[in-house]
Amino acid sequence: MISFLRKVPLAIALVGLIVFLPACTHRKVVQIGSHRITVSRHGIEKKLDVWKNSAARKFEYTGISTDGKGLKVAIEGDQININGVDGKLRPGDSVLISDEGVAVNSMDYGQSEKYLRDNHSATDISSLH
Repeated sequence: MISFLRKVPLAIALVGLIVFLPACTHRKVVQIGSHRITVSRHGIEKKLDVWKNSAARKFEYTGISTDGKGLKVAIEGDQININGVDGKLRPGDSVLISDEGVAVNSMDYGQSEKYLRDNHSATDISSLH
């Protein structure tokens, strides 16, 4: 009986975490041209700017996750820059910015990186011809 009573506060604490942890997530959805961008992160949001009225629609996000890792994402038209690495989106792509990184079109994070880099390098090659 005593060991059961010791486990009750632990169980209450775990249920509290399950209930309140999702409430700490910052979730914002914006539309930039044909791209739907969802920001769903814990941690500190330092900057989230959207310029829809300019000639080239822009999106900038800067934040720090709860583990201290920074993330900087800039999107202008179809060009995307993630922590200094350039990439290119295709029309209609959706972007998820989360604590794990940046994902495109429900791909995992590694596939998204390859997708963005391949699109970027393909435009570099086609612009040379």
